[in-house]
Amino acid sequence: MKITHLVFVSLIAFVLVSCGGKVKENPKYNYISAEETAELMRKDASKLVLVDIQEKPDFEEEHLKGALATYAYPVKTEDEKARLTALLPNISPEQKVIIICPRGGGGADRAYDFYLEKGVKKEQLFTLKGGQYEWPRDKIKDVLAK
Repeated sequence: MKITHLVFVSLIAFVLVSCGGKVKENPKYNYISAEETAELMRKDASKLVLVDIQEKPDFEEEHLKGALATYAYPVKTEDEKARLTALLPNISPEQKVIIICPRGGGGADRAYDFYLEKGVKKEQLFTLKGGQYEWPRDKIKDVLAK
């Protein structure tokens, strides 16, 4: 009975961490909060490029106003990377590039690394902390599109 209980508890812990747990920030990347992103959007959205890599159903359910849909998640295939490449002409050196991933984890890291390899400066690249899933909808609604 104890072994079954231990296996069950371990399985539940694994599911919570892999499906709904917080993504640990990596010091290799720049991050930006929802509050900072919303403030920048309100001040002058032309100074931002919001690269949304969410899958199509998630993007259609909710995204930030002005976000460019790439449907590039999880940024592993050449086709997904080509969708990111298509946005390069839209990025100028004066703009901040904010990568919006479902949870701000591996897909965002791969998109971030991809843009670094393509010459986008690290100072202008950011990952949205917690991704679209952790956006504080109850506090910040004015910059959301549904």
